[in-house]
Amino acid sequence: MRRHRAMGDRFSWIAVLAIVMLAGISLLTQSNSDYYSGDDFYDKQVIWLLMGGIVFVVATLVDLSLLLRGAYVFWGVVVLALLAVALFGTSVNNSQRWLRFGGLSLQPSEMAKLAVVMALARWFHDRRDRVPGGPLPHEGPYLLRQLWVPALLVAVPFLLVLKQPDLGTSLLIAFVAVSIVLWEGVAKKSFAILAVGGLLLVPVAWKYGGIHEYQKDRVRLWLNPDWFKFDADTGVVATARNLQSEQAVWAIGSGEFWGQGSRMGAQSRLKHLPEMHTDMIVATFAEEHGFIGCTALLVLFWIVVLWGLRTAHDARDRFCTLLAVGVSAIVGWQVFINIGMVAGLLPIVGLPLPLLSYGGNAAIMILAGLGLVLNVAFTRGRL
Repeated sequence: MRRHRAMGDRFSWIAVLAIVMLAGISLLTQSNSDYYSGDDFYDKQVIWLLMGGIVFVVATLVDLSLLLRGAYVFWGVVVLALLAVALFGTSVNNSQRWLRFGGLSLQPSEMAKLAVVMALARWFHDRRDRVPGGPLPHEGPYLLRQLWVPALLVAVPFLLVLKQPDLGTSLLIAFVAVSIVLWEGVAKKSFAILAVGGLLLVPVAWKYGGIHEYQKDRVRLWLNPDWFKFDADTGVVATARNLQSEQAVWAIGSGEFWGQGSRMGAQSRLKHLPEMHTDMIVATFAEEHGFIGCTALLVLFWIVVLWGLRTAHDARDRFCTLLAVGVSAIVGWQVFINIGMVAGLLPIVGLPLPLLSYGGNAAIMILAGLGLVLNVAFTRGRL
């Protein structure tokens, strides 16, 4: 009866409609990207989204108490998979991120996002919800010394993903973890120490090899685009050189208010825009559909994130609350970082746009997470 009443929540069904519309936009844009580039990503994306839809339904129906009990096991399996990638993984474009099984490939770093969310949700659940015969639940904000276990749960996958190297996904894992911890509450002094420590970590990593040289180049290009174009031999700027981010900004700008129309994007049609089916897919969409289309796209993502946070607020169980917070943070941060880098507001870090960008592992895992949020919404977060 509880489930039946919860299924009447209109906002949940509006969010499901938004998810379906985002998947539809993905297929439309993939089809147009194939038209521009001559590639064949659309058919594969259809298969990935269908598989993701099945996983979404299964995640909606699964017993959440099973997830609670298996959270640490899932985290451990993902860590082992990341170790296997480091030892036996397949390298593509100087990044070792995949495990090959015949014609299939597995990207454990996509699984790591959800694994960290589930592990942190389990840890904070055990501290907040009193177990009969167990210790008193934790009350108030956490001190820094009380968070060494969550730090370990985050640091292990973070470092393994960073080593691949995959700076975008590792940063996303860190941002999602911080979002969950801040939701739970951190003492002001501890928060200040964490903030200062994070700021000091960046120059140390820059100086002593924690950040790869090509990643430093992306920051330099973001700060000064002419750095790439400067010709040391002649001492002048080579205007013929164009940056990936420049091409994306030109594509977005050429869309103007209403857009150029489906399959009418000049930058995309002339193949100036690289990776138009993955990281830069929003630039292709913006060129075709303009400001009004991008606004509608952002509204759809906003609905999904707001729904996740509302579901977290209404959940009765701590694990369910943090599960919804974590998945919402994954979607929200990933949208912010991807669109920020495409628009030139952030350095290029190679992070796809949820649901829209091509990729089977990413599509399936994000739909699995959203299915779990819908599960929480249906049950009101009761285990």
